[in-house]
Amino acid sequence: MKRIINRSAAVVALVVAAGIAVPAVAGADSTTTTTTTTTTTINASSQATSAWKTFHDEWKAYVDGLRSINATYRSSVDAARSVYESSLATATDKTERQAARTTFLAALGVALNTRVTAITAAGDPPAPPAGYNGTAYVEGIQSANIAFRATVAAAQSAYATALAAATTPQQQRVARLTYQAAVGNALVVRSEALLALGPPPSHPGQPIS
Repeated sequence: MKRIINRSAAVVALVVAAGIAVPAVAGADSTTTTTTTTTTTINASSQATSAWKTFHDEWKAYVDGLRSINATYRSSVDAARSVYESSLATATDKTERQAARTTFLAALGVALNTRVTAITAAGDPPAPPAGYNGTAYVEGIQSANIAFRATVAAAQSAYATALAAATTPQQQRVARLTYQAAVGNALVVRSEALLALGPPPSHPGQPIS
């Protein structure tokens, strides 16, 4: 059972790392170079820079919210695991060990459903402002991440449902393997989408003249 928990934790770590990163392109320097010192040009440059910075700050806040959701989920799983291991330590027969396992899987299902609900409520990330060097690249990253999170959320919801309905260890194993396969496929699709974007722009955050 400990190996099962460790594998599940590894899957969760991959989900977190892949689904909520803020790429460097979003936070790159958005200063602009001008060849004139007129007040109009300076003001326009300042406003343009401010728009990209505002977007970056909003996206960072959004990602911080996702990190908080995942931290809460991990804490719930850790707490359930601690209770499970304590119950195993005091169990005296197969019936008590099975009861401990059933309780743990039920708690895992609750944690998964709570995470799915929170991720769904968070909605999509803020969109980058149009007309910037880097806008299309960031939109591509966000599209890949949104699709990835949606797939994982659906897989976690299905996993929680399957765990609640499972009556044998074999059914629980099938549910877990199905979930892990779905996450693995989602990671591959996300990676391919990011690779298709090519290298990041060399001067992100600057208005396209």
